[in-house]
Amino acid sequence: MLWAMRIQVCASAEQLAQLRGPWNALLAKAAENTPFLTHEWITAWWRAFGSGASMYVITAWQDDELVAVAPLAYTKQHMVGARRSIVTFMANEYSNRANFIVGHAPHAALEAILDHLLTSAPPWDLLQIEPIDENSPVTQAFLRILADRSQAFGIEDSLRSPYLRLPATWAGLKDGLSPAFRKTLDRKLRKARQLGASLRVRFLMDPDLSDAFDIATQTWQHAAGTSIASTACLRQFYGELAAARNWLQLAILELDGKPISFEYNLLHERVLYNLKLGYRPQFAALSPGLVLQAAVLEHAADDGVRQYDFMGTDEDYKRHWSRTIRIHRRVVVFNRQLVLRLVHLVRWRVKPFLKAHFPLLVAFKRALRPLSAGADQ
Repeated sequence: MLWAMRIQVCASAEQLAQLRGPWNALLAKAAENTPFLTHEWITAWWRAFGSGASMYVITAWQDDELVAVAPLAYTKQHMVGARRSIVTFMANEYSNRANFIVGHAPHAALEAILDHLLTSAPPWDLLQIEPIDENSPVTQAFLRILADRSQAFGIEDSLRSPYLRLPATWAGLKDGLSPAFRKTLDRKLRKARQLGASLRVRFLMDPDLSDAFDIATQTWQHAAGTSIASTACLRQFYGELAAARNWLQLAILELDGKPISFEYNLLHERVLYNLKLGYRPQFAALSPGLVLQAAVLEHAADDGVRQYDFMGTDEDYKRHWSRTIRIHRRVVVFNRQLVLRLVHLVRWRVKPFLKAHFPLLVAFKRALRPLSAGADQ
């Protein structure tokens, strides 16, 4: 019952460390269980990316049992003409997943967490939580609570992320591919087999990431600052994750003993999550990314993995394998400041109304954008 629930706030790394046992025990029976909600992931994330934010992890207890966790943090962002206080999940572009951690009856716990945020937490302007699975029972319960309370909130697109349900065999997996892609895949794998013993795949659980780091430094992601080796924070983050649990599934493709491609995956609850991958561009003619991904999927199917999550967005190379998409949303909750309520009214009431009832006006506004952009140049 709601009245019996006790709220405590964890605001330091020391307090966070003490929650590991009850946190992971709760997650093991939670309505949504992904590696991005584990205590190990949140801890590694905070150490790597928490600078400039204030930890505010809300925990809900019934007697001595932990029944819910909201892994939140306070940040500052310039918005609507001022520097605003924003409450977010401990997540960023390297997480791709987030949510509240609650058991199979989440409503009371989520109400207690929201009550605390609205009445007892330090002042905030926006609660912005993402990326949350729109079909998760946790997401649906939280949205119902917001609607029932007439709380001002809006929902935006966040991620469209492909995943592949794995059959029991590699042959079964290939049968599910489109004929055109299956033909391309067979040709690429045949070309790889022609290299014979000079080409091999290593599957590692050893947290030594030196080969993967070395490959990553030559990828386009590295130049963009997003590879696993681009910054000290990223090296620390992926290194800590690799050593945190017995969940690392690192695959390395070698040519003549030289590592040329890698996949950094985590295996959690029989789902393989592809966090990062890359290859040396000078070997692009061999399609090392495709060859290695095929080997990873064959290995996963043979090992009884039930799903491969491509993570990120629905890029073309992922859609070749699967067109099954998991949609994630951003939920923005507004406090009672008048200016923010006006922003909510315009963004989620006025604009949708105009779009639905005055499509010509919307089209005219879009047509004017290139003209105004040209005038600014």
